[in-house]
Amino acid sequence: MKRFLLFTLIVVGAICANAQLLWKVSGNGLEKPSYLFGTHHFISGDFIDSIPNLSQVINDIDEVYVEIQNDAMTSPEALQLMTKAMMAPQDSTLDKLYSPEGLKIIDEVVRKYYGVFGIGIDKFYTMKPATVMMQLQVIQSSSAIPGFNPNNLIDKAVEKRCTSKGKKANSLESIEFQTGLLFNAPLNKQASDLLEMCKNDSKMEEMAKELVDDYKHQRIEKLLEIMSDKELGGSDAEDLERLVFARNRNWIPTIVEAMKSGSILVSVGAGHLPGENGVISLLRAQGYTVSPISQ
Repeated sequence: MKRFLLFTLIVVGAICANAQLLWKVSGNGLEKPSYLFGTHHFISGDFIDSIPNLSQVINDIDEVYVEIQNDAMTSPEALQLMTKAMMAPQDSTLDKLYSPEGLKIIDEVVRKYYGVFGIGIDKFYTMKPATVMMQLQVIQSSSAIPGFNPNNLIDKAVEKRCTSKGKKANSLESIEFQTGLLFNAPLNKQASDLLEMCKNDSKMEEMAKELVDDYKHQRIEKLLEIMSDKELGGSDAEDLERLVFARNRNWIPTIVEAMKSGSILVSVGAGHLPGENGVISLLRAQGYTVSPISQ
């Protein structure tokens, strides 16, 4: 569950539950305030209407910044790039990376989710372990969301709501960067992570449900607790640094420069906001006042 969970990590103090996903950035010479909003990449786009003041924020801002714009992710060039990155080298296909015992463990989990289609691990042999992991994570996470609709997800909905009101959308990262982030880790680490995930499939499935529930109820301190606990299937310090904290630091100069020119909404995975290495703390360290927006 590791890589997907990292995009839902979030934590702040014990404040009003309806005020923990939407934040106001002000002070330090800003002429107009800007805003931060934390998303869960598989939650329905309709969820944004349950966040007090978010619609007004969207009306008031000048531009929106997302991790990567939807058009950039769905262009033919992007799809070609991702497809190539998802495939394993010929000398490192799954049947070469695992022992027969390891393949059996992974096959059982794949058949649990894909068996109705007659699909086993052999259909994934030419793919990198990270590709298989992502496929399983999508199913686990989507199954935890009643009425899951891949065509109506919150990240896209926020961007679309903004652009429909004439607000310019901007990407914080490129498709090349995100593709490398997801699929270019060392193959031996990918293989180890996938096997570990499959060995703990029931735990990962339950964790996906807990994270969805915690996000919807904005029990944000609980999410960090789950994410950081290895016994619960959480991520190690190396993955947290590479997939979350380093990216946060890379975004700050772009965010700061954009805020100087006008009011912006930064809409990113909730896991990027909290903690001493989160966007909230990093902006505070730059001299800005960052506070939750209550009802």
